Amino acid sequence: MANELNHIIVHCHDRRQTAAFLAELMDAPAPVDWARFTQVTTANGVGIDFADDLVPAEAVNLSHLAFLVTDEEFDAVLDKLRERELPYWGDPAMSRAGEINHDYDGRGLYLLDPGATVSIEFITTPYGETPEPRTTMPSAA
Repeated sequence: MANELNHIIVHCHDRRQTAAFLAELMDAPAPVDWARFTQVTTANGVGIDFADDLVPAEAVNLSHLAFLVTDEEFDAVLDKLRERELPYWGDPAMSRAGEINHDYDGRGLYLLDPGATVSIEFITTPYGETPEPRTTMPSAA
């Protein structure tokens, strides 16, 4: 059976704020309110539906979204983060502030949405078939 991901629901503290933040970082179309969700549509047509009323605020857990981007798109995201002095990390544990990684011979970084409930990752190279030890390099690419 052929299948493709159509949409995913991500719980956060402020659906409109998180959706606008992500759409702006990715130069995606403006988010659209759809019933109780605010949706960002990715370049490959997947809807990311942000919800802020389906679970109690204290029950919102950290979610993770990873985006495979071109080198140019990565540079654009990194420039936006630096211009706004927003924190980013080179590792998923978020212990290497202001760094990017070069895992799988690409570049990657992690950041949090404004409500600190969605971990967002941008990578320029997909992960390989087997885990590679993580490395980090100073953010100067």
